[in-house]
This record gives sequence, structure tokens and C-alpha cells, in this order.
Amino acid sequence: MRINFKETLSSFSSFLYKNQGWIFPIIVLSALISLSALQISGTSAGIYDYLLGKKPVNLIAGKPRPIRSDEWVVTTPFVVSQYNNGMPAKSKDIGIGQDMSIVADAPYTDWSMLFRPHNLIFFLLPIGFAFAFKWWLLSAGLALSVYIFVLFLYPRKYLIASLLGSIMLFSPFIQWWYQSATILPIIYGLLGIVSAIKLIESRCRRTAIYWSIALAYLAVCFALVMYPAFQLTIGLVSLVTLLAILQGRGTLHLLWQRRNLFLIFGSIIIAGTIMGLFLWQHSDAVKASLNTIYPGHRNISSGGFDIFRLISWPLSYLLLHDNNSMILGNNQSEVSNFLLIGLVLMPFLIYLSIRYKSTFSKLEKSIIYISSGIFIFIAIRMFIPIGDQLFSLLGMSKIPHERLFIGLGLINFLLLLVAVSRRSKKLPKKWWKPLTSIQQLIFFAIITIIFSILIYATVRHYDIPNIGPLESVAVILTFSVSSTLLLSSYEQFRIVGLVGVLLLNILSTYMVNPLYRGVGITDNEFSRYIMDAEKKDNFYWVANDSSVLSAIMVASGAEVYGGVNTYPQTDIWRRYFPNSANVFNRYAHVRFLFDSSPQKRSLSLIQDDSFFVHISPCDEMLHDLNIRYIVSERPLKSSCLESNRGGIFDGKKIYIYTIKNNSTNTRK
Repeated sequence: MRINFKETLSSFSSFLYKNQGWIFPIIVLSALISLSALQISGTSAGIYDYLLGKKPVNLIAGKPRPIRSDEWVVTTPFVVSQYNNGMPAKSKDIGIGQDMSIVADAPYTDWSMLFRPHNLIFFLLPIGFAFAFKWWLLSAGLALSVYIFVLFLYPRKYLIASLLGSIMLFSPFIQWWYQSATILPIIYGLLGIVSAIKLIESRCRRTAIYWSIALAYLAVCFALVMYPAFQLTIGLVSLVTLLAILQGRGTLHLLWQRRNLFLIFGSIIIAGTIMGLFLWQHSDAVKASLNTIYPGHRNISSGGFDIFRLISWPLSYLLLHDNNSMILGNNQSEVSNFLLIGLVLMPFLIYLSIRYKSTFSKLEKSIIYISSGIFIFIAIRMFIPIGDQLFSLLGMSKIPHERLFIGLGLINFLLLLVAVSRRSKKLPKKWWKPLTSIQQLIFFAIITIIFSILIYATVRHYDIPNIGPLESVAVILTFSVSSTLLLSSYEQFRIVGLVGVLLLNILSTYMVNPLYRGVGITDNEFSRYIMDAEKKDNFYWVANDSSVLSAIMVASGAEVYGGVNTYPQTDIWRRYFPNSANVFNRYAHVRFLFDSSPQKRSLSLIQDDSFFVHISPCDEMLHDLNIRYIVSERPLKSSCLESNRGGIFDGKKIYIYTIKNNSTNTRK
């Protein structure tokens, strides 16, 4: 039987064309399933291998990032600990107990987990598969939420939607801050806009009710992210974008219809009731978190932000090398940003929308003008010392200025969307001629000057030594060409420009997170020793000046004091340090520091989210808290410590001491 390859290829091409809307989702979901099945994630937990003197055999590509400590020191140990301990709503292994529904992004057994769907997989799969699935689910969710949003506004623009979804995913800010607290607000914000518009514009009452329920669900999911620094910014930009789209589509008046108001308020009431129940159920932990000095009572005045921190984004690729970790004035995460090409194009888009009105729809003009307005609003907050009362009313006084970058990233996405999707002219046969038009050459010259100023000012301000003239010219021209193409009157050129933007994002982030098989943190001899010891008794452990050892013990299922307290355990600290509330009343990495003969136990603040507990091994506080074991990377000398039970674990010398006269096997 002969196969007609030409006919088969033609049929396959026809099939792809008819179903092209599914190509990008299938690629994304296939990658999600494949990487999860192989237990591959982007965790930096391989750092534990290095710190224990062990070769990271599970590291496939790239290298672990120490700066990603929110992941490998905080989130990953909590996730593994919860999984190994049956996912309790309140973990009894962290000090006197910690409510896992607050701040910590880990699975727990409670009805509210239904509104944290990214963690439900831990109830279904073994830890290695579940961990990888959750990791890539965030990527898939972000790319597909952008894809859905773009197709909602511009049906059948599948290639543009795919490119924009990929650009958002590979943005430096997203990769350096890769965690649910960063990504989920964007996902829920975009899907919430679509749900709200569907509700408002629906002609069918039953359909509107369904969208009302979806909106309420997304609102609760958004609220339970519980990271206000990103939520408030995304919430503000999303609300303004919703109004801009309704105005541009000519359906803003439908918002005030009785049915729509009833359904919207119904969604608010449902979401508010669910959140009220959650807050009531977890009121102690919520109050403790809200009443903290950091971040609860943090207050940041308007203005004073370093403008060079904002304009340095064209050089984001330099952050990939650890030697450049502080090259832009701070660590990689703190200085990371989106490639804000859309903001560079903003004045050009305003000009074009006025000069060539027919090529811009009412929707596109609305998005351009309102996005420009919200950008100015955020810029005032960052650079001009006015409006503190207004910003405080909006909750923005709690947001560090650099966290506002996430709002700029969403605005940037909207402007790129308008730039590439607006009406297009028919490309002439001599396709190269439009590239040499006077207007395009003027745009290219102005944009080149803009990028030259941005890069020159950044290099000079930070005195960057390892970027020469040729490299600077290459970076400037790459950004300038891609940006200028996005201003073309022809969609084909604009798509080429968008591909250029995607490549720039990939080149700036492709090595940020490694590829690592498994979870890693408990795959070592020290963790196995802790697990075996825990089977024999339930005494508490504490690490001497080591966040790494604390994290491993938490993940291994040990009862641990110290480590990460997502909210202060004030019953402990107030009892033993009554005059140090300004130190312990915060989200903090708690590090015990043992001294053989301190004059008095004390606390000292290291930074906003970290403090030392200075204490003697003989202190009665250790007996009161039922702490029996001290683990240290260096030898300790004290008459209150029994002989070392430690040894060499994967090449790392670790000392394990037993506190004398603490033999009562109880937990207080």
C-alpha cells in the first residue's frame, strides 16, 4: 500500500490550520506533563548538595541560585515537611506550632485548599511528581492566561497570543521572582478581567450567573495568595484595565444595569463571605501577621526611588552571571525587571493614535491612554514625594517601590498587545520599502537615542567594567530594531519585532533557574539521620547559626525551633524576651547563636526579616521548650552538652550535641 506523502502533508497542514488555536496550549500542556513525569523542576535545592560537600548528581542543566532563597530555604522545605507529615493545617514541627495557611505556600488539609488549586496535586501524586507539576503549572498557567486574555480581545490572533504568553513567562522579573506569590496574581488578574467582561456583556442570565460564580472563585483565589505587595499593584492595574476595555468596547454602560450590578455584588458578597470565614478560622495567625513590625506595619513614603534601578532593564542579561550579582546596585532579584519596551513605545503609540486615527480602534485608544495614566500614577508614587494620604488609602504605602515593577510589567504587556495587534495595511510587493520610509527612520533614530541614553547612563552610574563599546552597540541596536518594527504599519513586521522581544527575554533569563530532577533537600545522609532519630523520640532540635541545617531538619520531619517563622510566635518570645518586641515581632528567619557564656540571653536584628537568638547551651529556656539536640557546623564547648553524636555526612562535618539533664520525652 503506497502512501501519498504530498496528500498526507496537505491534509495535516489543513488540520493544523483549522485547529491552530490549540497548538500553543497543547505544546504548553505537553511540556507540563512531560517535565512532571520526569520529576524535573527549576528548584535551586541543589545548593544543599554543594553545602553538604556532595556532588549534585540530580542537576541536569544550569546551576542553583543562592539568591532564590525564598524558594530553596522557605517554600521547598515547608512543602516537603507538609507532605511528609500528612499535610496538617497547623504544623506542630515548627516551634510551638505554625498555621500553614498563612503566607507559607505549602499544601495543608483544609477546605480553603480548594481555592489554592496549584497545591491540590500534592494530595494525588508522590512528592517528586507533585513538586515538579506545581513548578511547571505556574509557568503553564501564566502563559495560557495571557493567551486566553489576548484571544478574548483579538480572536484568531493565535501567533501573537502565543508570543506574548511566552514573553511574559520569560520576563526577568518573573524568572528571578519565580514563585506563586508573583505569578498567581497576574493569572487571576487576567482571568478575572475576562470573567467580569463576560458577565457584564452576557445576554443570557444563566451564562451571566456562571461567570459571576467564576469571578467569585477567582477573587477568593486571588485574595488567598496573601502577598499584598504584588496583589494590590496587580489588583489596581487589573481594575483600571477592566474599565478601559469596557469603555473601548462600548459596553461600559452595561456595568450599571440592574442585573449586572446584582451579579457583581453577589460575587463580592460570596467572595467576602468565604474570605471572612477563612479569616475567622485563622484569626490568631492573621492578627499576628497583620500586627508585625515587618511587614505588617511597614510604611513607605512616596518618592525617593533610584531612577537608575528602573532604567537598567536593558542590561538584565548581565544578572545571569554570579560575578555580576550586585552589578546593578543590589542582588539579582531586587533589581530584576521586565523588558519595558512597551513603555518606550508608549509616546509613539499616543502619537500614532492621534495622527492615524483609522488604524486604531476605540478599544486600543482606550487601553493606550488609560495605561499611560496608570503608569504616570505609579511613577508619581515612586519618584515624587506627594500623595501619601491617597496612596495610604489604596494600601500602596505598604508596598516597596521595587515591587511596583510587577504593575509596570502588566502595563508593558498591554502596550505591546496594542502595538502588535492594531489594524494593518497590506504589505506591498516591494516589502522592504516600508522599512526605509522617512517615518520609520525617524522612529528608529529616536528609539536608538533613547536606548543609548538608558544604557550609557546605567553603565556610567554603576561603573560596569565588563561591557565594552561593541557590546553596548549590539544591545542598543537589537532593542532599537525590535522596538521600531513594532511601530510598523504592517503586521508582518510587527510580529518579527515581537519575536525579537521574545528572544531578548529568553537571552536575559534562560539560565536563571536550573533544571533539577527530584526535590533534593532530603536526598542526603544528614536528612536520613534526622528521619531515623525522629522515629525514636519527639524532642526538639535547633541549629547553631545555620539556616541550611534548619531547613533540612524541617523538611526531614523534625520538630525544630528557629528556621523560618512566617508570623511571630509571640508566646515564646514575649515570655523570654519581654523587652524585644521590636526584634521578634516580624516575619523572620530565626537563627540561634550559641555562646558558652553569654552574660544574658538576647535578640539582635540582622535585617528586616532575620534575627539572632544569643543564648547559652545551659539556658533554662532550652529545657522549658523541650529542646534536646543542637546541630552545628562548628564544634561547641559547654559543660551542658554531652559528647558529639555527629559525623561526616556526604563529606560535610556536622556536630550533633545532646543537652544534659533534658531527658523528659514530652512536647510543650
